[in-house]
Amino acid sequence: MNKQQRLSRVFLYVGLVLLAVMFLFPFAWMLATSLKTNTEALTNPTALLPAAPQWNNYPEVITTLNFWRETFNSLVMAVGVTLGQVILSALAGYAFARLHFFGRDVLFLLILATLIIPFEVLFVPLYLMLAGWGGWLNTFAALIVPSLASPFSIFVFRQFFITVPKELDEAAMIDGAGYYRIFWMVMMPLAGPAVATVFILSFLAEWSSFLKPLVFNSSPDMYTLQQGLVVILNRGANLVPNLATLMAGVALASIVPVVMFLLGQKYFVRSVASTGLKG
Repeated sequence: MNKQQRLSRVFLYVGLVLLAVMFLFPFAWMLATSLKTNTEALTNPTALLPAAPQWNNYPEVITTLNFWRETFNSLVMAVGVTLGQVILSALAGYAFARLHFFGRDVLFLLILATLIIPFEVLFVPLYLMLAGWGGWLNTFAALIVPSLASPFSIFVFRQFFITVPKELDEAAMIDGAGYYRIFWMVMMPLAGPAVATVFILSFLAEWSSFLKPLVFNSSPDMYTLQQGLVVILNRGANLVPNLATLMAGVALASIVPVVMFLLGQKYFVRSVASTGLKG
């Protein structure tokens, strides 16, 4: 290795370290703030080391919030939406990739076009629909059903199924398999990378969702963890925000998505290696 190559490697490592510091700094600040007193968090917000660690902030969050119930509500919403999106999007992606029907490409483009419509624009009509159906508000159905259709997830599955050789479908048809059997027995076992991608992204998005449960939920028993952190911890804090306690709650709420991402990332790499397909 010559001098120029060593110098390039040094610059590369320095750049990677700076990027790592830039991305990790918000998490370090969050953890440091969660161990401060509320007065210290407000008067000295830039300090990364608390004067005296306040470990009791974490038990205070759990006792102040209905923590376990709200965590359960968040898990039900995130897992329900994620599983629903995986199944429905895989079926739709398979249809757009393998079936030939009139207007297929136009319909797919129209579905992709809905990506430019923010979900927040739909809250008012969705709220009126759920309220009109009777009994849907303040239920898990209101948190799950409106988010089951995902144009991005359909796009991911469609693009993946296009890369699967059509010879696999033809071989299955020779053995007497129909479209549904091909989908479940041939395509889905190969779709590990697409499933992992959709699962990770959907779960993280739903776990961090705040506006949807805020609009569709008014019952404290149906609060999600993010909703509880904002509504309950900030109650009566219009003059003096509960910054330290709030950061402790955010740190606890971050455990599940971090673990899910690490597990899903590992599965994603394993799935790519096990499919034997390049794409």
